[in-house]
Amino acid sequence: MSDAPVFAKGRDLDAATAALRPWLAARLGVADVDVTGMFYPQGAGVSNETILFEARTGDHVDELVLRVAPAREHQMFLEPRFRLQYDTLTALRRLGSVRVPEALWYEDDPAVLGRPFYLMRRMRGRVPVSMPVYNASGWLAEATPAQRRVLWDSAMRQLAAIHRVPVAEVPFVDRPDHGATGDEQQLAYWSRFATWALGDDIPEAVHALLDWLTAHRPPTAFPGLSWGDARIGNMMFGDDFHVVGVMDWEQASLAGPMADLGWWLLFDDIHSVEHGVARLDGLGTRQETLDRWQELTGRQVESLHWHEVFAGLKAGLLGLHTRRSMKLPNADERANPFLQRSCRMLDLTVGADLP
Repeated sequence: MSDAPVFAKGRDLDAATAALRPWLAARLGVADVDVTGMFYPQGAGVSNETILFEARTGDHVDELVLRVAPAREHQMFLEPRFRLQYDTLTALRRLGSVRVPEALWYEDDPAVLGRPFYLMRRMRGRVPVSMPVYNASGWLAEATPAQRRVLWDSAMRQLAAIHRVPVAEVPFVDRPDHGATGDEQQLAYWSRFATWALGDDIPEAVHALLDWLTAHRPPTAFPGLSWGDARIGNMMFGDDFHVVGVMDWEQASLAGPMADLGWWLLFDDIHSVEHGVARLDGLGTRQETLDRWQELTGRQVESLHWHEVFAGLKAGLLGLHTRRSMKLPNADERANPFLQRSCRMLDLTVGADLP
């Protein structure tokens, strides 16, 4: 993790410690609590400010994570529904089938830290990072093929568990103001995102992809919970290479499981062949991923081509927004392989001039 960037948001951590202390004491039902060791972790907190710390009451120590709603200048998503993350974690934790962090408290009042926030228990484990890409170096590259196979299968089991969650358990994810079905809602949202993030400077390739996606939207919608950022880089693994927790639910929707499969396969490519490196032995191939998912869910893969094209558009738009507005480390040096991949999938020549 030493090469992973730190996404600090300019907060005075001493002032945050002082402000959080009485608030947390009230939640714990104690007279006082010692809040110590606040720091920004490496490789986390791009879209939401993320701070780790310890809370000590007597001889008891809790390792906690503070997530704060984004300020406008750090806003990665259009209309970020910050409360959605907390509610999703709470619902999934209650069901017990998906391993997620334990969300503890949500605070809407900006008087405490300037913006809404929530606390959750810290998980311990390792994450396959993308900077540097896990297929090239790091703890996963140093593992044996057998260990990597355990990791991949555990990840697939968790992905399938997400897709078995009844829609009735997550009604707050629905966005009927954007359309009747998950696919409609996502198309409407990302069309608006392009305008919000890029204004009048939307590349021709984005217009072409949106037009194609609208004209070829699958005739049958399969509603279901979509994680939204489905990839092993958003999972934490224990020393036994099994999933400890599934993280980062900012993009949760009712787009259904195919949206996640498209995103999963996109990032599997981006973090291997698109980087010019081979996929590590033990990590499932494309076909193995599809076969294992169908085996675990009992469902058939449908309209995957459409969802892969859409995944590239979504990730590509986020990349353009990052480059132009977020000022992340090395953002200006990175190409946009996401849009390029989607254009190649449709034989669109408009993607040839993309950065």
